[in-house]
Amino acid sequence: MSSLFTALKIVRDLGPGWALKRLKLAAEVRLGIVGRELPFRDWEFRRADWAVLDGTRNCNSTAQALTKFFFFSEETSFARSIGNAVSHQADRLLSGEWPFFSRQWLQLGFPPDWHFNALAGTRLDDNCHWSEFALNAIDDVKFVWEPNRFSVAYLLARAYAGLGDERFPEAFWSLTEDWAEKNLPNQGVNWASGQEVALRVMAWCFALHAFVKSPSSTDDRVAKLLCMIETHGNRIAGFINYGLSQRNNHGIGEAVGLFTIGILFPEFQRSTEWLRLGRHLIQSQIHEQVYADGSYIQHSLNYQRVFIDYLVWALRLGELNNAPFSKESYQILGRAVHFMLPMCDPTTGRMPNYGSNDGSLVLPLSSCDFVDYRPSLQAAYFLVHHEFYFGKGEWNEQWEWLFAPRSVQEANTRNGLPDVETQKTQSDSGYLKLVAAEGYAMLRAARYADRPSQADQLHLDLWWRGENIVCDAGTYLYNGPSPWTNALATTSVHNTITVGNQDQMTRAGRFLWVDWAQADWREYEIGNSCGAIEAWHDGYSRIGAMHRRSIAYLQEKDIWIVVDDVCGSRARDVRLHWLFANYPYQWESNELRLALRTPVGEFQGSVYCSTPNITRLITGGEVCFSNASNVSEFNERIYGWRSQYYGCKEPAISLAVETQGTLPVRFVTVLAPSTSKLINIDDKFVEVEASNERFALSLLPVGSERICSRG
Repeated sequence: MSSLFTALKIVRDLGPGWALKRLKLAAEVRLGIVGRELPFRDWEFRRADWAVLDGTRNCNSTAQALTKFFFFSEETSFARSIGNAVSHQADRLLSGEWPFFSRQWLQLGFPPDWHFNALAGTRLDDNCHWSEFALNAIDDVKFVWEPNRFSVAYLLARAYAGLGDERFPEAFWSLTEDWAEKNLPNQGVNWASGQEVALRVMAWCFALHAFVKSPSSTDDRVAKLLCMIETHGNRIAGFINYGLSQRNNHGIGEAVGLFTIGILFPEFQRSTEWLRLGRHLIQSQIHEQVYADGSYIQHSLNYQRVFIDYLVWALRLGELNNAPFSKESYQILGRAVHFMLPMCDPTTGRMPNYGSNDGSLVLPLSSCDFVDYRPSLQAAYFLVHHEFYFGKGEWNEQWEWLFAPRSVQEANTRNGLPDVETQKTQSDSGYLKLVAAEGYAMLRAARYADRPSQADQLHLDLWWRGENIVCDAGTYLYNGPSPWTNALATTSVHNTITVGNQDQMTRAGRFLWVDWAQADWREYEIGNSCGAIEAWHDGYSRIGAMHRRSIAYLQEKDIWIVVDDVCGSRARDVRLHWLFANYPYQWESNELRLALRTPVGEFQGSVYCSTPNITRLITGGEVCFSNASNVSEFNERIYGWRSQYYGCKEPAISLAVETQGTLPVRFVTVLAPSTSKLINIDDKFVEVEASNERFALSLLPVGSERICSRG
């Protein structure tokens, strides 16, 4: 019965049209329709003159045959400045080490076993049709797909441009030949995702143009690769409705893949069809997937970067091949970029690790760290405005690859614009940014029109002097061994309140939530030096409770006073959770005070609750402090972790304070540099001292129109 209720809620929240479409697609797979339309077969490799010496191109060499790309091989001289790090990484690849999710390197061999699951240490069956795989039953299939994306093609291209070492193009061709031998069309899990197919095509196209003049790039090899690309186009087009039904990066990625094949290889039988379809779908989806304030439909900053990279690739290819997209497409891209810029630290390129983050980096075209968003934002900003935003730096390499030779010519004349005006709040989709002297806070208070990826209403991210002091746990794994089945999407690991040991929303699958919690908010001033914002959500209305969070912040002192009220009349367990980055710390249990020694100065967090029944401090899944006598029902393994890179987790400091009793309940938290002195903290009055000045804040009773007022 519960599954029936959940199904009805899915239909209610996502719409009957969406539900019927997904049922139809599932039936096509189950009944074998997809398998018949995209059947097993051998590669239909043809002679070189099919792809390269075709009369429609009127050419007599591979180089002349290629349609215009971002660069010609002779125009990559800018890459001569690429450092030893790229060469070292390319050498690691040739020795059999493979990069996973821009962070860890795993020994797989060269070529690797393309069907090996590096997470589970097992091998998937390579004789099945891709539609026969139950992906949920695989311990994170992303560990199989990651090498098969061929992101290493960008690494080899960069190393070749910098060093001219013929080992690198030869390595690429050896990998593609081996991949073709071990992955016959539609056979094996590496054909199961249309987006993975599209990403592989993009990487192959990039490498083809980078290596086209290498002696390794024989006409026969090029012809076979083009045959493989055409087969990939058939796979994408044959089941693209599934990607579109997800209403996220899958659809836009597959559309960009079709557009890329259609525009670069007009000799293919279906290229005109794919070009038109890909272009149409790109333009329709960008309207659907970017909100009015520029935020992204997936409620994830990394997936928004994925979207931006896809769009820059497609729009730039359109420009180069006299098939430009509409002005509105550029305007929408501009909105997406301008939304990101105020939250991007200009000195590190880092942003809040908010929302689902699967480690995807569509265009790994610089030596910047994965958490540095500047390469993508710089290229996108330039595409829209024909100017730099961040000026010059190593993040410019991605921009150079996509805009050469124009970028080289303009690099000395265009260097920086005045900063994009920092938005205090970005309200349309509920990202609220509160700016202080040396830091800022991001509060999430969303009104969902599209499915959320995490149950994290009123989550707070706090940055100070470039350090992410109070942070998001990230994602880690979507489908790992217990308990790591997208476990970090739940309410309890976020910097917010959990009521009754329940999530704010009802989980209906790894990526699916129903009973969407909806939030609202308002802001006001408290005197001249203190701002305040209050937000609330209805996620716990089903159990007779409501969470309301008020934040008063002294901009000049970087002092943040967070008041969490839980209203209602029943007895409930109420838990406040904070996740701090893994700094050396001192814990004062009597005062519920955590003192942090960060690289940029000392910082502190103090919590008040009138009746704190249970307090826990957990780091890396290990309880460092707990005053609870019975923890048998408490699974501490998922707490005290932070994942900035997919598949990798690092310790963090999880502080949870829980009270049990009849509502209403109030928690008060003060987050401030340790140069500030906390004079008083309780449920009615907070007083702090900083730079020999005192500030007092009165807290009105729970349920008042405004919670905070000047003391």
